[in-house]
Amino acid sequence: MELDDACYVCLLGAIQALCDEVERAQVLERPAELPICAPQLQLLAHFSDHCPELFQKKLCIHLLIFNDILDQISDHPIFQNYSNNNKLLIAIQLGIFLNCAGHYGNASSPEDIAQWAGVSVGMVINCIHCVMVAILDQHNQYIYMPSSHSRDMRQT
Repeated sequence: MELDDACYVCLLGAIQALCDEVERAQVLERPAELPICAPQLQLLAHFSDHCPELFQKKLCIHLLIFNDILDQISDHPIFQNYSNNNKLLIAIQLGIFLNCAGHYGNASSPEDIAQWAGVSVGMVINCIHCVMVAILDQHNQYIYMPSSHSRDMRQT
């Protein structure tokens, strides 16, 4: 019976040490202040009119190319809305997609993109999926492999 008591005391000590570690790490406590969430997506319209270099820096694409892509995908059926719920504008969905595609690491996580855009993480994922479907449906029209005799395939 003494061995069982010793094991029990040892186990209680280990549990208490783990509890102390969790409390020091503050894993179970809420922060005193929630992080501020101020969407920056609306700045893209201002950037496109007044600071195109900032637009290009944020979305990693020139404004004219953005508008061309927008024109090409706007008629795709994936963007049609057959419900009473409003969908995000296609330009906003493309902006969310390009922001995510143009960044890597922590800057491209759905959580960070959601905070930047002022939408939910699920909305970010939906936008990425919709834009990818629209772009991939036009793959064969815009992407091709040059022939082996073309100028693009010659080594310099």
